[in-house]
Amino acid sequence: MSWDDHARRRAAIKAVLAYAQANPSAGLPFEQVAAAQAQFGSRRELLLALQYDWTQALWARIDLLSLESRDGALLDARKLGEQAYAECTQQHPVLRRLLDTCRDELGPSVRREEDMLRFA
Repeated sequence: MSWDDHARRRAAIKAVLAYAQANPSAGLPFEQVAAAQAQFGSRRELLLALQYDWTQALWARIDLLSLESRDGALLDARKLGEQAYAECTQQHPVLRRLLDTCRDELGPSVRREEDMLRFA
């Protein structure tokens, strides 16, 4: 994937999230956002890209919280994972809503996310 491809995919994801924010009852707007159809071959590919974005944000938050908790305040992995998840949900509510709405379509990636939180 070239940098131009990457930039077009990022722009398509931003357009999907903007549409979903403006139309909260619409579900995953693959068909409604032309850039999404142009950059992703299917709904599933778009969903996997959104899941990837969520996973990256969640891991970054887990890393930051683990660094902040060196004094022992948050060394429990379950609490750290729960706090990271809550903070990411607050920072990315539209992304989380889309992923929750399409949970059944995500298949094994949902289990990987649950494992990540359990073993953070």
